[in-house]
Amino acid sequence: MKPKKFLCLTLIILCLIIGSVSNLQASSLNFDFYTYKGQKYNIADFRGKYVLLNLFASYCPTCMIELGTLNKINNKCSTKNLEIISLMIDKEGIPLLPKIVSSRGIKYTVGLAPSEIFRIFPDFSELPTTYFLNKKGEVIEKITGYKSLNDWIKLLTKYVSCN
Repeated sequence: MKPKKFLCLTLIILCLIIGSVSNLQASSLNFDFYTYKGQKYNIADFRGKYVLLNLFASYCPTCMIELGTLNKINNKCSTKNLEIISLMIDKEGIPLLPKIVSSRGIKYTVGLAPSEIFRIFPDFSELPTTYFLNKKGEVIEKITGYKSLNDWIKLLTKYVSCN
């Protein structure tokens, strides 16, 4: 491929990616999901709080480690202003979900991602991925890959109180 064509193609792809992220930021999210216990929620139910919306898969080792880290965050940070939600994207792992939650002692909301999750988040391509939502339900940050407890605390203390 010629350098000019490559540059042009790269710029077009970059514009599309930026456009999809800014579309997420410009509007509040609205979708239903079910917890592993069968409770139905709409993401809008959590407006008025900051939300860490974590997408994970049962086959992802770093996702499993991060679930434990998010549980520690849930214990350290003010839950008056912060809600942590982890949604599993792989339907094959559904039978494992109660075991995953109990073995890690997870005390925050864990459920199944709706089937349209890839349409809701067109920029989602890496596991784990966490979207940080403001109190209006708008994406303000996208965090990809594993983050340590200290990295999470640094990010969150801009918005909520963490011990």
